[in-house]
Amino acid sequence: RSVADIQVLAENMDEAGLLWGPTCDRMEDELKAKLHEMGRFPLRHSRALGDTEDAARTKLRQWIHDTEDPEIEGQVRGLVVPRLDFNAMWPVYAGAYHTVRGQQIDHVLMLGCNQSGLGAGVILTGLGFQSPLGIMDVDTAMIDGLVERLGDEVLRHELDHITEHGPEMQVPWLQECIGPATPIAAVLVPDPLMPEDEEDPGVSHEAFAEAARDVIASLGGRTLVVAAVDLSHVGPQAGEPRPVDDQRRFDVERHDRELLGQFTGGESGPFLDEVKRTRNPTRWSGLGPMTMLLDIVQPTTVELIDYRQMMLDEKGLAMLSDASLALA
Repeated sequence: RSVADIQVLAENMDEAGLLWGPTCDRMEDELKAKLHEMGRFPLRHSRALGDTEDAARTKLRQWIHDTEDPEIEGQVRGLVVPRLDFNAMWPVYAGAYHTVRGQQIDHVLMLGCNQSGLGAGVILTGLGFQSPLGIMDVDTAMIDGLVERLGDEVLRHELDHITEHGPEMQVPWLQECIGPATPIAAVLVPDPLMPEDEEDPGVSHEAFAEAARDVIASLGGRTLVVAAVDLSHVGPQAGEPRPVDDQRRFDVERHDRELLGQFTGGESGPFLDEVKRTRNPTRWSGLGPMTMLLDIVQPTTVELIDYRQMMLDEKGLAMLSDASLALA
């Protein structure tokens, strides 16, 4: 290609906001302003529940009715929940949200993964969420408390939340099980196995966990902390040489349950040490939110509620696993 062709390509990419620079910054600022004018992220992934509130509520209530209450002892302060397709993982979702159904929850702190975003460190958003059941407003008191302790840096890359669907997938369950009035604050937590960006590290895991504990204590009432995660990713689409067969599914479940057993010990250090020792062979993607959950809640007990695997196709090209756990 000629220099002129390359120049035209660069100009077109810049016009579309695909190159770092003033145009990209302007488009990001415009999108932020539009979202903050709305006060929430628009309805996206949770639309799979149905096109109307009645359709979505009917489906949720049927799933909850068809799922046994795990009857967790003690007051549930934290949950590990899926972020996969509702229709495939509804028993795992429903088992988790059974534990807080009808209870008084004053605040929700949602922990999501940051698999596709551009920012480093823990990233907060000052926006609420929308589902087919309506709007879940942002928890301004919690946001203000976190920003006061951590600075505006924690909000700098909040557009990364657009790329992550996990928090939104929890909103309809929360709206159905604890009511529409409880506000939400959402953060994205980086994978602790990834190297830190030394030039722009962002807000650290330790700093956010300490700030969250302080804010939760200062707010009073009851805060539910939720980690929306996936566990294993296996098969050729995940870089493995062979399709997923029954033996591979058995081996993955055994590994998952061993690591979940370490998680139920309730301490992030030993859990993460075990992940590092085994080198995360099945590519758990929810390690950041899961360790953050333990460090914020500091639970007395952690109980496994349900575990499932999801094949993404009939040829065994990809399989994911998920679980729900309650921290009391």
